[in-house]
Amino acid sequence: MVNDLIPWVDSHYRTLADKDHRGMAGLSMGGGQTETVTMANLDKFSYIGLFSGGAQIGGGRGRGGAAPGGAPGAPAASAPAAPATLDLKTVYNGQMADPAEFNKKVRVLFMSFGTEPPIENAEGLKRHQEQLIVAGITNSYVYISPGTTHEWQTWRRSLYTFAQLLFR
Repeated sequence: MVNDLIPWVDSHYRTLADKDHRGMAGLSMGGGQTETVTMANLDKFSYIGLFSGGAQIGGGRGRGGAAPGGAPGAPAASAPAAPATLDLKTVYNGQMADPAEFNKKVRVLFMSFGTEPPIENAEGLKRHQEQLIVAGITNSYVYISPGTTHEWQTWRRSLYTFAQLLFR
């Protein structure tokens, strides 16, 4: 991504090739990959979109509705809650350990889920954002897609909402 894809895109397309004009988003497993790539390269990305994945909300990395070890589609025992406290030294690869510095680097941290179990955990995501705000992270946005689950309609709505926050 960083060594090959970004330089290729910048050399073949008319881009503003700096972090203030670069973002990355992904859905489901791609949300987890987006979280991994962007948090390790905050000097290259200032807009981050995690659609049904990548948000570290407790019982898993984003997809928090299924029971731990349960199969996708199996009924959830209960949706894991976000932990009572958020360890900024470890969550998101420790990139939020200094909230003021994170807020300077990242303009938008967007996270979204659908409302319907068994895979989505909208309430856990809302609690996670509350924790981020209490910890001093001021640039997080949450979108909850009503009446949807881990599906295209959730991600289409998420992209529509995320796109309105980009490059203002």
